Amino acid sequence: MRNLLAVNWLRRLLLSPWFWRILRLGALGVVLTMIAWGWHHHGIPGVSVKDPLMYTNLATHLFWVWWMMGVVFIALLLGRAWCAVCPVGWLNELFSRLGLQRSLPQWLRNFVPVTLILVVLQLSVYFFTIHRYPDYTAILMALTLLLAVLVGLIFRKRAFCSLLCPAGAVMGLYARVAPFQLRVKDGSVCAGCLDKECVSGGRVWSKVTFGSGIFYWHGRRRDCPVELMPAELRDSAECQLCLHCARNCSNDNILLGRRSWLADLFPGGLSASESFFFLVLLGMLTANFSKVYVDLREAIFWLPQQTAALLGWQAGGYYLLATLWVTLVLPVLLLLPGLLVLKLGSIQVASTESGPPSVGEAERLSAPARSPGFWASLGMLALPCIPLVLTAHLLLALVKVNAKAAFLPYVLQDPTGVKSYLAMNVMQLVPQPGLLIPIDILKWLILLLLLAGLGFSLLAAKRVAGRLAGVYSSRVYLTAAGLVLGLVGSLYVSTVIRWLFVR
Repeated sequence: MRNLLAVNWLRRLLLSPWFWRILRLGALGVVLTMIAWGWHHHGIPGVSVKDPLMYTNLATHLFWVWWMMGVVFIALLLGRAWCAVCPVGWLNELFSRLGLQRSLPQWLRNFVPVTLILVVLQLSVYFFTIHRYPDYTAILMALTLLLAVLVGLIFRKRAFCSLLCPAGAVMGLYARVAPFQLRVKDGSVCAGCLDKECVSGGRVWSKVTFGSGIFYWHGRRRDCPVELMPAELRDSAECQLCLHCARNCSNDNILLGRRSWLADLFPGGLSASESFFFLVLLGMLTANFSKVYVDLREAIFWLPQQTAALLGWQAGGYYLLATLWVTLVLPVLLLLPGLLVLKLGSIQVASTESGPPSVGEAERLSAPARSPGFWASLGMLALPCIPLVLTAHLLLALVKVNAKAAFLPYVLQDPTGVKSYLAMNVMQLVPQPGLLIPIDILKWLILLLLLAGLGFSLLAAKRVAGRLAGVYSSRVYLTAAGLVLGLVGSLYVSTVIRWLFVR
């Protein structure tokens, strides 16, 4: 498992372009099918329930239960492996071959655009509850495909994935801790390689035999869609595991397989824009996690509620305030104790017992020590939080799949969801689908997973602290990280206990 490409039959399968084309084409077919079955379905005439098709229609069920939740399980074990199959990124790459092939401007090569897209999606959930209605979900998927095509016609390669795809950015964070990677076997082999065809692709002759005829053509192999050099990879945050580099490498110097957990928590921390994305993700997950704990939820949303009431704003104004609060202010407050400890820990106090210092010594003592800024400190604090955030995301996905997966047979029999809803809730001909895992087992599983995620985060903090020599002392960093993990972890644990154990 340390190198899947060392297994001959698996290597032939994974490096076959047709294997991936069939998977992507099948995934694109599923997306188009979801759009078709959800496009004109909003509700059921004569039924007073606002969202009767939320889990019985093919579009809402497959997209919000299986797709959006399933990628979390994939990211836990395989990092960004879903990007290799994703039909949206594939469509973007196909159209980029026909377009203007402009390079993405430098000012767009960060996480700010994708973070704003994530905030817009949160606003759409608040204002339009797009996750409850098949037609809204179908419009969202259609717009995503349209944007992928438009971006492909303007920019080269998979610009959509780095510019506008929140799922890719989330999986990039989680790939830092996932036990799966693509790396080179021997860096010296890459250093001596002059062609670098793993990235550039290179030209190749292809042969096709048709009856008695043999046809040759000269084409170019596919190159890296995100322009990464395998020998320079230090983390798995950007690699989309397309395996173009493995197909192109003439030295068979690429490995793909298992590694240790938490392998990419390097000391540099997250960049400023990725820290911004992490803040928004942390706030949204914490708010969603607290929904089942009424007292905590009311405490979290108390300030935007009171502000909206004071300003006389209706629901729309409150939703706007709640989004800004959840995505920006709340996560900063959660990280603030750790940031204050790091700031205080960077203050240096010097004393002398032999009288006043000399002139040179006085200048040295009075020179301010350069400490990391706000975003750099936040990026360092974010690293050990990733396992805990991933665990919270995983638990939300587990609860959703456990509660709604049993609807799948009804969805496949009736993609519109109308007959299934009427049979279950109006005529009561069939029972409501139940849970896959009983609640008495699920609650212990959730608690154990959450405690395991917290333990991994504490271990990650210890590892990161050992690599921050010259930036922060281990004691200061561990104190800061411990405060943040203790605060966020206590919110999550108390929610689980109140929701599942105190009923």
